[in-house]
Amino acid sequence: MPLYSWKVDYALRTLLDLCQRPEGQSAQSRDIAARQDIPEAYLTQLLVRLRQRGLVRSVRGAAGGYHLGRSPSQITVGDVVRIFHDEDLLGPGPDVPAPEEGSVAWVVRDLRARLEAPVRTILEGTTLADLEERRRHLDEAQSLALGI
Repeated sequence: MPLYSWKVDYALRTLLDLCQRPEGQSAQSRDIAARQDIPEAYLTQLLVRLRQRGLVRSVRGAAGGYHLGRSPSQITVGDVVRIFHDEDLLGPGPDVPAPEEGSVAWVVRDLRARLEAPVRTILEGTTLADLEERRRHLDEAQSLALGI
């Protein structure tokens, strides 16, 4: 199973859409689906999982919908990946005694550790606030380039 799936992609797009709402304003799932080009039935399933884990809250009533369950600076990409994939982002690895340094098994485990470290750093060190800030900068740069 890939680490970064359509579920994660859609979930991040949904959460970023909610980041753009004024504080206290909810967004309805059909509107999120339309803005983010996500099938509405699929989005509903994702929102259930996100709500169960506390990343979104639902509000009933005429002004109801969804809003973030925590501050964007408190939600990491790793949080989102864990909701839709194994709890340990990259797997716990083999549960065997540490191999002798310099052995073939040691070299292979060392490779795994070197691959996992930067991925974990990115997943756990990137928040929704970081992604939203990047989106704003790209938006501003595009507006400047177009002379708007």
